Parts: sequence; structure tokens; C-alpha cells
Amino acid sequence: MFLKISIVLLAALTLASISLLFIGDFEGKFERVFSTFALFAVFVLLTAFDTRRQQKSEWYAPVALVANAYILGVLLTVIWMTKFDYFSLLFEIFWKSVFVILVTRLVILCCQLLLNMGAKVSAVVTRFAFVTSAFAVLSGILFTAPVAIDAFDLYIPDVYWKIATAMLILTALGLSITLLLRWSAGSEEREATRAQQRQFANQMPYSAVPAQSFPQVQPLQAAPAPQQTPNLLPWPTFADGRPLPMGPDGQPDFSVLG
Repeated sequence: MFLKISIVLLAALTLASISLLFIGDFEGKFERVFSTFALFAVFVLLTAFDTRRQQKSEWYAPVALVANAYILGVLLTVIWMTKFDYFSLLFEIFWKSVFVILVTRLVILCCQLLLNMGAKVSAVVTRFAFVTSAFAVLSGILFTAPVAIDAFDLYIPDVYWKIATAMLILTALGLSITLLLRWSAGSEEREATRAQQRQFANQMPYSAVPAQSFPQVQPLQAAPAPQQTPNLLPWPTFADGRPLPMGPDGQPDFSVLG
């Protein structure tokens, strides 16, 4: 369905671009036609990329479809309505196209990261992620729409840029709050996991561990002072006559001789 709608949309915008032939300046035929073919190629690549990624989330397909349509509509207006200049027409179309495509795709990436982040935690984070995504979309539109408006030589008042800047600041604020809430929720989850592990370790009985898993250690016993008896060999001594120390097993520790 995503691919079919994209094809219909491409055909409709192509007809719209043909109508611009009779409205705009038709000078610079080669630059405009070449740019149109290049734009169609970019649209096909973006559609193919988004078709593969739409399976990862339900909302991605409609958002990507609207974004690609927006890119196509804005850039077709730029291509066919920009006034002809022999030296700068192709360069102006190029940098405006790169600007619109990068900003729009960055907005989609930002929305994807925010919504995926909110889906893994509480409903509060999800709400902030959704509102921040809406701010990001509006900011992207406000900063890229003048690229097409400028092709009609329309004046953009200062209040427009103030609104666009305010929307961008709200987007940054929402992104910061969402990241902090996500970090806070993650720390609570990690602390709860550690508490469960400690509780499980404290409640586990010692009998649950087989006794044979522990090494057999001979207890230390205080042996009496070495005495010579008829049934025992004399206690070994150093060359100066001092007795060798006693090992943990109550026997002379011959390792000290080494």
C-alpha cells in the first residue's frame, strides 16, 4: 500500500510540475529538466528505503509518505519557479534541494528515535515524545517552506522567523525533557533489578548449594608443644636447634627449609 500510494503521488506531482511549465519561467530548460529527473531518482530511492523500514513500526509509513511528498512538492516548485540565471540557477536548485532533503529526513529520524524511546517506558515519556515530535515536524516545515516561498518573490516577515525559532527552541526543550525522563525511568528499572537480585541472594538457603561443591578444609587445631615419646620420631629442628614451625595439619612445616 505504501508503494502504491507513493506511485500515485509521484504521478500527481509530476502533472503539477508540468502545469508549472505554463506558469513559471521556462528559460534554463536543461537545468530544470535535469534537476527534475534527479529529484525523481531521489524520490525513488527514499521510497525504496522507507518501504523496507515501514515494517518496524506502524506510524513510520504514513509519516515517511507525507515527508517524501513534501520534499517532492517543495523542490518541484523550486526547480520550475526559480528565476533563471545563467550562472547560478543550477547551483541554487542544488543547495536548496540538499537543504530540504537533509532537514526533512533529520526530522523523520528525530521522530523515530523519540517515539521508539517513549514506547519502551511509561506513558508520560510517550506523551512528551509525541509532543516533541510534533514540534520537530512544525520546525522542519517552518524552516524549509521559505525555500519554495522565495521562488515566488514573496516577502517573509520577521515574525515568521521568530515563530520558527521559538518552535525550534520548544523542540530542543521537549527533546531534553524526554531524554531526562527516559534516563530516570531507566535508572529506576536498573535499581529495581539490582534490588530483586539482592533479595533473591538473601533469601536463598545455604542448603540449596550442594556441600560437595565447597572444598574440604581441615580445621586449624592447636597442637601441644612437640614432645618426644617412644612412639614418635623426634621433632625436626633447624641447624641452630630451634624447632620447625607446625603446619595446619599439626605436622612440621618442611616448606620453611626451602
